[in-house]
Amino acid sequence: MNSSVQLGKFERVSVRDVWKGEAQDFTPWLCQPDNLSILSEAIGLELEIQEKEFPVGEFRLDILARIKGTGEAVVIENQFWKTDHNHLGQLLTYAAGVGEGGGAKAIIWLAEHFAEPHRSTLDWLNRITEPSIRFFGIELELWRIGHSDPAPRFNIVCKPNISQKQLSQQTAALSSTELLYQEFWKGFMALCEKEGTMLRLPPSPATVSWLSTAIGKAGFGINLNARKRSKDLECQLWIEPAAKNTWPLLVMNRAEIVKRLGPQTQFDEMPGKNFGKIFEMSTGDISDREQWPAMYKWLKERGEAYASLFTPLVKQLKLAQ
Repeated sequence: MNSSVQLGKFERVSVRDVWKGEAQDFTPWLCQPDNLSILSEAIGLELEIQEKEFPVGEFRLDILARIKGTGEAVVIENQFWKTDHNHLGQLLTYAAGVGEGGGAKAIIWLAEHFAEPHRSTLDWLNRITEPSIRFFGIELELWRIGHSDPAPRFNIVCKPNISQKQLSQQTAALSSTELLYQEFWKGFMALCEKEGTMLRLPPSPATVSWLSTAIGKAGFGINLNARKRSKDLECQLWIEPAAKNTWPLLVMNRAEIVKRLGPQTQFDEMPGKNFGKIFEMSTGDISDREQWPAMYKWLKERGEAYASLFTPLVKQLKLAQ
């Protein structure tokens, strides 16, 4: 071992050295898509901002977000320093008051330090509420090496633990087609876990024909499809409305993209719509379980190829403000 190698040392940075105030400084920073994607990756849910300082009765929620793909409401309450009873009450008030009357499906409490009674309260809420409602307690940390810029870290101190009993509650009201999709994607995710994968999979299997995976850049995602009706498979880079302005930049790289992915790659700007996609297709009948191993293999290989190519590429693209 070379004893002369010089290594840096991690140093904790005070949150208030970077953001003087929570409402006027930190909340606007977190609302930026690239910063929100760090939080999304930490909790395993891809989030998109709907509104900051969202009115809930006479109160104001720091951030109202949505889960990408489902549109479910997400409450984000920020607090500098240590958690307190007032913010716990606010958190529950906001959770009940959003979601068009249905309440929030994910409730995120961000603070510098979590008091043990408040962490225990979130654990208790995760145990007693229905499986679709998730509470997260997250401590905000900043670290740097030497004189580098501080880097944020979202340290999860409390998160939902979906037991087998909860999963059975979730599936009780599903249709036979939804159960089929859930079984299919559950098997796919189990294979990825066994073999290892670079795909950023969601925390639970989908009950629809597509499985959305994060790519580390807001506005983009790698979607995998297995359609029952048309008996086909699809792997796609999905481009959200917030990123549609990057389409000309992606097309400029068309030759290199096709070279890397193959001549079967297709580009669809989807004129007249806010979305766009780069994709390829194959055949596969999800109703025939004997085909599942081959379908899994294609989806995994192509998904990883797309993630390998587009993850670094889209990070360089600038989104419209």
